[in-house]
Amino acid sequence: MELTLDQGWLAGLDGAALGPAAVPGLVADPRVVEARSLRYRREVELPEGGWTHATLVLRGARFSPTVFIDGEQVASAEGGMAPIVLSLAHPALRPGARVTLEIVLAGLDALSAEDASCIPPADRWRSNVASCLWDRVVLRLHGSAGITGVIPCTDAAARRLRVHWRAALHAPLLPGAAARVRIIDPDGVCVGEGSAPATGEAGAVELELGPRCAVWSPASPVCHRLQVELLADGRVLDTWEQTWGLRAFGVAGRGFTLNGAPVHLRAGSVVWHRWVRDPEARDLAWDAEWFEREIVARLQAHGANTLRFHLGTPPEELLDLCDRHGLLVQAEWLFFHGLAASDASLAAQWPAWFEQCLRHPSVVLLHPWNETEGDILAKGHAALERSGSGFPAMVLAHRDVCHVHKYWWSLFENVGCYYDSIEEFPQPIMVDEFGGNYLDGEAQPGGYPALAGALQRFLGRDHDRAARLQLQCDANARVAEYWRRLGAAGFSPFCILGSPEDGNHHFLGPLHEARPKPVWDALTAAWAPVAASIDLWDRHFAPQAQIDAPLHLFNDTGEEQTITVACRVVDATGAVQSETRHRRRLAAHAHTVETAAFALPRDPGAWRVEAEVCDAPGCARRPISAWRVWTRVVQAPAALAGSRIGVSAGDDELATFLAAAGCTVVGLDEDWTCAVCARHGWRTLEAETLGGPLRRRLQAGIHAGRRVVLSDIGPCDLGQGYCEPERKYAFLQGRMWVPAPREHRLELFGGVSLRFDELGEPESCIHPTPAGRALCAHNDREALRLWNGLRGGLIVPAWSLDVSGLSPAGFLARWQARGAETQAIRDGGLVAYELAGQYAFGAAGDQATAGALRQRVRFLIEDAPALAASIDPEAPIVEHDLGAGFAQAGGEVDRLIPLCECGRDLAQQPVLALDFGPGRGELVLSQAITCGRLADGTHPDIVEPNPHYALRRDPAAQQFLLELLAAPFG
Repeated sequence: MELTLDQGWLAGLDGAALGPAAVPGLVADPRVVEARSLRYRREVELPEGGWTHATLVLRGARFSPTVFIDGEQVASAEGGMAPIVLSLAHPALRPGARVTLEIVLAGLDALSAEDASCIPPADRWRSNVASCLWDRVVLRLHGSAGITGVIPCTDAAARRLRVHWRAALHAPLLPGAAARVRIIDPDGVCVGEGSAPATGEAGAVELELGPRCAVWSPASPVCHRLQVELLADGRVLDTWEQTWGLRAFGVAGRGFTLNGAPVHLRAGSVVWHRWVRDPEARDLAWDAEWFEREIVARLQAHGANTLRFHLGTPPEELLDLCDRHGLLVQAEWLFFHGLAASDASLAAQWPAWFEQCLRHPSVVLLHPWNETEGDILAKGHAALERSGSGFPAMVLAHRDVCHVHKYWWSLFENVGCYYDSIEEFPQPIMVDEFGGNYLDGEAQPGGYPALAGALQRFLGRDHDRAARLQLQCDANARVAEYWRRLGAAGFSPFCILGSPEDGNHHFLGPLHEARPKPVWDALTAAWAPVAASIDLWDRHFAPQAQIDAPLHLFNDTGEEQTITVACRVVDATGAVQSETRHRRRLAAHAHTVETAAFALPRDPGAWRVEAEVCDAPGCARRPISAWRVWTRVVQAPAALAGSRIGVSAGDDELATFLAAAGCTVVGLDEDWTCAVCARHGWRTLEAETLGGPLRRRLQAGIHAGRRVVLSDIGPCDLGQGYCEPERKYAFLQGRMWVPAPREHRLELFGGVSLRFDELGEPESCIHPTPAGRALCAHNDREALRLWNGLRGGLIVPAWSLDVSGLSPAGFLARWQARGAETQAIRDGGLVAYELAGQYAFGAAGDQATAGALRQRVRFLIEDAPALAASIDPEAPIVEHDLGAGFAQAGGEVDRLIPLCECGRDLAQQPVLALDFGPGRGELVLSQAITCGRLADGTHPDIVEPNPHYALRRDPAAQQFLLELLAAPFG
């Protein structure tokens, strides 16, 4: 028999009084790492009956529990992330007795790092770090043998089952002892039975499954009871029961199969052990009814078929819910950015975790670590080989599946679409982290350290609630649909439930009210089993344009479906502007592609193109693939009226566009009012010597008070994945990497020198500074985000821009903007210490200042470990002698005016205006990629082999170029 001991506990930390405690639940602060142990105590009235021995099952007891009966230690174990089974031996354990049961848990700070349940350092600032009984406590009462574990090995195709059992023997088994296994269906009918002699502490029973034994699947989640009995001398020594389902999950090619048919894992993520840190989760985390209603049922209502429990298995009751509802599960261990556990600890704890996963038919994919690579991964694989022996075939990461963590359009990476086919990967991929724009219940940014800079990167400095919620929708839904279109074996945006410091959640208002954020509906087209997805990344069009976009149609069900797809354009109020409907027949497990046409309105404005499967089976929500677009009319600024615009030789696309915009275009060797050079002009500047003819003409124009615009300047490499295939797969764990950054320099004129430094990735969004607001005189800010063509709408190459050659006044202004005091620069002796784009200021040889700077950069890595590959806190610190630099400042530029900013923390300035002082003109420098977007031209240095992502005409880029020529800056 079993006693569930969930009531009547007192608990407290060492040195504190014991008070009433919920089990399972929290006692201590989940944010505080404790060295003190946590003591639980309760009285247990033992029932009468024929039992002689007891086994304690701790389903979740961290860390390293020690058990006492009436004050005497009777058992202990390490770990606590997986269930722990402890045989108890004490004279007081007898029928009808009353005993005091105590469970003492070690504090995390006292736990060895080699314990496989030790919370990784990289996760402690955002996860529950408190000791606790986080799952149920069960006392099993039995005879002289107690079953301690059961492993079912199912051959679904042959409809056979082999059940391995283990037992603790308190006396030798008598001759004739046997193990009997029965499979009992939901109606209580035995649909399979077998027995075998029991001669020792372990054994196995084989049985055939009758025709009534139904298959478990998401569509028909039939859960059976697997019952194991140890019998001796006509008596039952012990009975063990657990859930079991007849199903087969495996890998076939680059995909998964379930019961012999293809299955794609369309998942959502819950980080249960981080979520416990949320103040609202103290009650909700153990509320199975809330979880069933607001997570399990809601996911299925939106079409998802999988739930990923990230970094630690949740209370087993939640896995039971997934079993009953037919929601597939990806289960994970807690290792994160490393694997410090000893081989002995892994061997002690992983098998218990495997057994727990195997008793849930919903658990199909096991992920023993997260974002761990290299030699550490090799250590993990070796441990899996040892720990997994004797278990049936399991689908494991990264042995069987490649787990892709691309934080596109969120925490660490720009919008990236540089994979063209799932065939590029050597094995199935589970893309199980993206969309990390973490928002709380008020849609305010969460506490993740890199989040503020990431939101600025995509939304600018002054974003509002609506913009944040829209970005969360885009970064989740559009990226999820991209991976589904590619044919990924599975995907899981991140995350539905997490801690305030990491992940937040996908609800508005108080969490118990569970009002869903818009991201739920946005993801429905990716989650729905039958759905449509628009393959469209362009956003800027002329009025009355027709968009012809690939439309992907999916049928993930096992039956043929006839569906209606509505392709429409709607306005901001949801009013339909145009619509076409298509009737389509889709075979079972089909993925087809056709072309959909969207007719845009005649007026300029903001619109949304949608594709909806109006009669999607098995999905209560409306699966709508949606994308925001704008119709724009290019307007030549009034300041250009009557101007003669000098265009560099070879920049024919630029000249064609300007002429079409009504401008008078002349050569640079003629008389001009303002001048502009694009990519061909830049190539000429690179090729000619200092003081060459083009430089002289441009410098003369500036001295005469005219504006010169250099557009599309600098190297135009697009970084990892785009143009360098060998680096496409170098890091799949959410990290951009520059193995040996390059530098490119060019001397212009007037003492101006440009330096470009290679970065890990390009940018898709630029934002005007206060001085550059005039760039939006005829545009909204959305016009400076995701230009047409290139993957993810790239605007700025993977290179930064810096300018030297300033006048003394310009030098002071430049360093003042970086935090230096101008008087200290004038006085001499001030040194700027630079590391990873961070600055500190002090005297020469100031080791304290340099050390504090290095520690500041180290802290960035500690808070956001995924930055480790793009930021090296141990790199040499660069020292700038600002006093000497000021004394030597002899350039002609009085002011350097940033016009646009971009990148994480808006640290890059890709568009600058150089003011040469009174009576002289300006030099505008722009890295923005406009070539190929101004007319029907091409970029001379960017070749995109996939025509779907080729550069093409973009009215937003056209308007931007015109504003560079005419807008007032300052």
